[in-house]
Amino acid sequence: MMRFYGKLTPFFRLPIFRLPFIIDYRMTAHTPHPHTAKVRPSKTLVSTVWLIPLAAAIVGGYLLIDSFRSRGTEIKLYMDNADGIEVNTTTIRMLNVEVGRVVNIRLQPDQKGVELTAKIDKDGAHLMRKDTQFWVVKPRIDQNGITGLGTLLSGSYIAFSAGSPQSEVEHEFKVSDLPPLSAAGQTGLRLTLTGKNRKMIGAGSPVMYENHTVGTVESAKFDPKTQSVQYSIFIQSPNESLVNSGSHFWLDSGIDVRLDGGGIKVDSAPLAAILSGAIAFDSPPSANNVSSGTTFTIHNDRAEIENQPNERTLYYVAFFNSSVRGLDIGAPVVYKGIRIGNVAAVPYFQAGDSAKLFEHGYIPVRLRIDPDKIEQQGDTPQSKEYWQTAFQAALDNGLTASLGSNNLVLGSKLVELNDSPSSTPPLKPHNEYGGDVVIGTRGGGLDDLQAQVAKLLDKFNALPLDKTVGELNGSLKELRGTLQSAQSMIASANKLIGQNSTQSLPAELNQTLRELRQTMQGISPQSPVYQDVQSTLQSIDRTLQSAQPVIRTLKEQPNALIFNRGGKDPIPKGK
Repeated sequence: MMRFYGKLTPFFRLPIFRLPFIIDYRMTAHTPHPHTAKVRPSKTLVSTVWLIPLAAAIVGGYLLIDSFRSRGTEIKLYMDNADGIEVNTTTIRMLNVEVGRVVNIRLQPDQKGVELTAKIDKDGAHLMRKDTQFWVVKPRIDQNGITGLGTLLSGSYIAFSAGSPQSEVEHEFKVSDLPPLSAAGQTGLRLTLTGKNRKMIGAGSPVMYENHTVGTVESAKFDPKTQSVQYSIFIQSPNESLVNSGSHFWLDSGIDVRLDGGGIKVDSAPLAAILSGAIAFDSPPSANNVSSGTTFTIHNDRAEIENQPNERTLYYVAFFNSSVRGLDIGAPVVYKGIRIGNVAAVPYFQAGDSAKLFEHGYIPVRLRIDPDKIEQQGDTPQSKEYWQTAFQAALDNGLTASLGSNNLVLGSKLVELNDSPSSTPPLKPHNEYGGDVVIGTRGGGLDDLQAQVAKLLDKFNALPLDKTVGELNGSLKELRGTLQSAQSMIASANKLIGQNSTQSLPAELNQTLRELRQTMQGISPQSPVYQDVQSTLQSIDRTLQSAQPVIRTLKEQPNALIFNRGGKDPIPKGK
């Protein structure tokens, strides 16, 4: 008979469960009923199998805590669009070191941009501060050169600069398309510039002080309502001391070309300013310091600042009856070659006077006199009243204005003040015009010269040229006849000179001269003839001296030859 013996112990000895008893079950083929299992209690009260799940629980808890600790933080990034951004591909980097990735992209609720969800590693989680700055790195060409070429193969990524440790923790940030122009926490001066400019430069353009870069344009915005441009600039430390309350700001185009009476002047700025333009400024020496947030006015160019009036500026009006073409606003006003002001307005018609242009024929021009241009550096500035009195005295002494040429090639003009006496009366239709004193004007410059030349040509055209030319032709005919006669005479003279008698004439003259020389030697002071003549002349002289009393008597009494000089004149008697 075959018997079957089996133990169920291995089933109960599984790693996850073990019974503290053993079932011993025996069965034989001849036994009609199975044997009853016997349970034998284990001698071990506490089995070592319970240590395994306990260890697993400890390891699982540690891994869970470590996972939470290494998980980092989750931040929200807002952009205008998601160009070049991919989920689980676009990285978040600082100093080109990866500290996170973009894990989700979705549209903002208002559909005005996109919202990125990024997970930052624990190494970069503490850098997420309120002043942390994010921007997209991609290939870019600007005034600073070519940047981001490495992203052509790897794709764009988002970079950031860490905020200040003292700032608050933040989890939502705005991503810029351009890198920040000033690092967070950098010391300096941040200013606002506003103005109605003809052109606009972009962010990243340099801020110049005497061709030295001292700052950067952080942002540039155009307001369509006020039609003005607003700039935010940052002056890096220690250059903030160059700015004070009297500073003037203007747009620098990079290359400044000026054409005036002095010729062509070209002023070139650094390469960065030439490519993108720049903002330049200067500051007077005596002014107060300013703080961040101060607002200044930005002008179109430096010439606009130079033409601005001040509290001592004087205004006058001059009337010109000649052409003012080429006389522009800002044209020089000079006195004996010294620039003392500018043209403020041309033409300068008061209300209703422009309609009388053809009736009067003259054009008013407003002149501005700047005492600052007259006073030399180091002189004590005089008051406005002083210069008004001095200028009025010059007007009383005959100071007048005239148009002059500033550049013959360009045709530009200037206003020249002159106190030279003139016989022609000045043009002065008013004593005051628009509240300004009127300066008398006289003709001058190239236009008057052209007018005088035109008058001269008119007089020349009025001459009887036909008659004069006919008489001249007759005179030329007579002159031609005279020349022919002269030629005949010259031919006769040549023929005469060619005769033998004429040829011997010099020899005969020489012989005559020798004979005359011998004759002159005969009447020399030592010759007898000369002595005889000298003796005869002396006798004649003595005779004349003896006759002088008789001549004097006859002169006083003509009848002395007939009557006795001492007697009385006879008296005729009648019969």
